[in-house]
Amino acid sequence: MNQPLKQLLRISGIVIGLGATVWALRDRLLPGPEIPEGPPPRFRTTSEKPAPADAGGVDLTVVRGIGPVFAERLHRIGVTTYGDLAAANAAEISAEIDVTETVVAEWIEQAADLA
Repeated sequence: MNQPLKQLLRISGIVIGLGATVWALRDRLLPGPEIPEGPPPRFRTTSEKPAPADAGGVDLTVVRGIGPVFAERLHRIGVTTYGDLAAANAAEISAEIDVTETVVAEWIEQAADLA
């Protein structure tokens, strides 16, 4: 075997050996992840306090497609019960709360069944 090839093999063996050593000792060389103590943080959810029910109306979030945000918007424009929503005009509601008229029409149909 020629001399340059022997040197190349020797150097590559040293590099591979060092790499294996670092890999084997990685848990001791690198710090572990920090794990916070205590219970995990509790995130506030809007489903805990639906605004319309708190303000004297019914929980409009029962209607499929109405979440806490849209329930609050409906409450602000005076729609607080299923009857109010069933008697509402879809075009007027959609313009006031920034929802498509088709979606509001579906809400009205569902509210009519609940009223």
